[in-house]
Amino acid sequence: MFNLKNRRYTGAKTKLLEKIDFVISKNIKKENLSFFDVFAGTGVVGEYFIKKNSFDNLLINDFLYSNFVIFKAFFETKDYNEQKLQEIARDFNKKDIIKENYYSLEFGERFFSAQDASKIGYIRKQLEILQKQNYINSSEFYILLASLLFSSDKIANTVGHYDAYCKNIKLENRFCFELISSLKLQNKNIKIEQMDANLLAKKLAQSDSCFDIAFLDPPYNSRQYSRFYHLLETLASGNEPELFGVARKPKPKNLSAYCSKDAKNAFLELVENLSKFCKNIVVTYNNTNKANARSNTRISLDEIRDILSSFGLLQNYEFDFKPFNSGKTDTTKGFKEHKEHIFILKGQK
Repeated sequence: MFNLKNRRYTGAKTKLLEKIDFVISKNIKKENLSFFDVFAGTGVVGEYFIKKNSFDNLLINDFLYSNFVIFKAFFETKDYNEQKLQEIARDFNKKDIIKENYYSLEFGERFFSAQDASKIGYIRKQLEILQKQNYINSSEFYILLASLLFSSDKIANTVGHYDAYCKNIKLENRFCFELISSLKLQNKNIKIEQMDANLLAKKLAQSDSCFDIAFLDPPYNSRQYSRFYHLLETLASGNEPELFGVARKPKPKNLSAYCSKDAKNAFLELVENLSKFCKNIVVTYNNTNKANARSNTRISLDEIRDILSSFGLLQNYEFDFKPFNSGKTDTTKGFKEHKEHIFILKGQK
């Protein structure tokens, strides 16, 4: 069964979790803590901390709908029949010959074999049918849909994202529908949002919200996550948009300011609002600034330090960290002495 950490995801913090924990534990020694995962991505950071005895409350947010679906499946599902889900999974895996559909026509022999793409499209339609027939409830729908996302991503012909696919490869039928393993967090208070981080922070700043820790892992460079994971977004939504180009992408939407020239201003606005209702702000960012236009960070480390320090007492930790490689990047150029920085702004509110 799939766990949250089983995803291939650009910038995932799975290998940095212990270092983030080290920084937080060294600076914050309290119980009954609340954690706001602002750019949650895979959700592994929120999962790591809400499982700790010292944390009781988690708000987990990401503006990609595919991530929202995954959070609902892992963090919020309570009323579901596991035997029923296993029977559905077995039925899906018995299906071999399936008619052409949107997924086989658009993604077959690109990201998947034609047969695997057909099967993925068939299962997505079946989930809608099962839900409309009330055979599955909301929790079961999210678990099955997240399972489809993980099962599809596991075999996709990519280097970990959908900006392109590997060419000149004979694609074999490899798809197998596997269930995700939902988290058992009944004794924790968890809320899930799917919003632009700045809009959510502004909304919460105007309410009576209060968090002990806000964790920020914003996009670092110009690569838009909604474009990197367009296929999973389409699969999650159930829509069948018109697609363009070799990578079969829909028209651009859900674009982040953090991947643009406005990143610095967006970060300043975000920190200003978070400082109104969060006692501590933790930020991760790296030092990639000599690679290429797409890989270089949009905000300099000095700019991050200046912005954060204007709102309180700032500490900066740095750790050696392997850089992300999109598959074509020469990591000997511009990635020497690559480091991940963890900032902690203490004593807010």
